[in-house]
Amino acid sequence: MNDKIQFREDEVYILGRKFVPLINGEKIRRRIVELSKCIENDYRDKIPLFLIVLRGAIFFGVELIKNISIPVNLETIRAKSYGQEMQSSGKVDFELPNCNFEGKDIIVIEDIIDTGLTINEIITALRRKNPNSIEIACLLLKPESLKTDVNVKYLGFEIPSKFVVGYGLDFAEFGRNLQDIFVLSEE
Repeated sequence: MNDKIQFREDEVYILGRKFVPLINGEKIRRRIVELSKCIENDYRDKIPLFLIVLRGAIFFGVELIKNISIPVNLETIRAKSYGQEMQSSGKVDFELPNCNFEGKDIIVIEDIIDTGLTINEIITALRRKNPNSIEIACLLLKPESLKTDVNVKYLGFEIPSKFVVGYGLDFAEFGRNLQDIFVLSEE
């Protein structure tokens, strides 16, 4: 298996696919600190409930929350739409945690928004729980791939409509632990 998975600084190979650098890890961390300060300012008189979409967004979510110095609450949700593929299946599979969302100020933390279908399903389900507010914090957005309107208040980066790995994002469960974000090579 190790010959099919190779991580290098300038390129990554996962199951015969080559990925090249797109966003440097230090640039990612700087942007997350900026987003944390915006959230801290916007919620200084509130206690936001962060809802991290597992598994990929855990990397972004933890880094975001570590840089916030106001009180926060935390929940997680597991959502899937990719499976082992390089594009969304269009079918969203998730279940909200069994907790009280009524009157809460929720920030949904997502690693990447591609078509927008997953995040819209989550937001729709959350609205039925009567929260005070719902906002989205997302590391990556592919505006060209959107199939629905999505309002991301706290956005890390817009990227082209290409497959990426690293910083929580995976291909066939590999690459999540990369410090940088890599894009599928066109070679």
